[in-house]
Amino acid sequence: MITEIVRKSSCPSYILVLILLMTLINVRSFSQEKTVTGQMPHEAPVPITSEQRAQIKTILSGYDPSKLTADQAKEIHEKFRTAGIHPAPETRDAIIAAGFDPEKLRALAPPPGKDNKDCHKPPSSEARMKIVDEMIIKPLSLNSSQSETVMGAFREFFKGMDKLRQDLQQNTPAPPVKSKIEPLEKARDEKIKQVMTKELFLKYQELEKSSRPSKPGGEGNK
Repeated sequence: MITEIVRKSSCPSYILVLILLMTLINVRSFSQEKTVTGQMPHEAPVPITSEQRAQIKTILSGYDPSKLTADQAKEIHEKFRTAGIHPAPETRDAIIAAGFDPEKLRALAPPPGKDNKDCHKPPSSEARMKIVDEMIIKPLSLNSSQSETVMGAFREFFKGMDKLRQDLQQNTPAPPVKSKIEPLEKARDEKIKQVMTKELFLKYQELEKSSRPSKPGGEGNK
């Protein structure tokens, strides 16, 4: 084919051949690039669950969007991380539906990046206790005595979890072995069960399950 084009063309043959070869090389290069791109697609963001959307609404209900401070925005990001809520289009939509501006939240307190070591540390004890208060104690409308028992039980549970991490020399939100977590959960729930009716304890179990981090390796995953 190239020979036929060269024969009919008025251009010097070596110039025409050179142009055709360069064209073929560019086409081949483009084709290879397209193939590689097809083999390595960008990972689509994992959508959040309906429970996580409800968690976003619950977390943000404790703040005033018109008076949001940098400390509050940082606190919100930490609560999201504790609850296993990750960046996704649905996360943004849920934040907007709650009356907040996602860009304002990010501007006030940018979430930690991949190179930030803080993003690999377990949530602080204070942040975890706030989750317990907002997602378990308040929804159950517990009295002061019941609230004190629940908070104390969870405080001991979190201390035990931190101790397990230290023993395994881990500094990530991922939990140690399941068999070592279960006794801590059982001891926590036995204390809580003593101050609740059967019906109230069943509601507590549902709320406790929904308050666990949802991402893989989260503290509440089993």
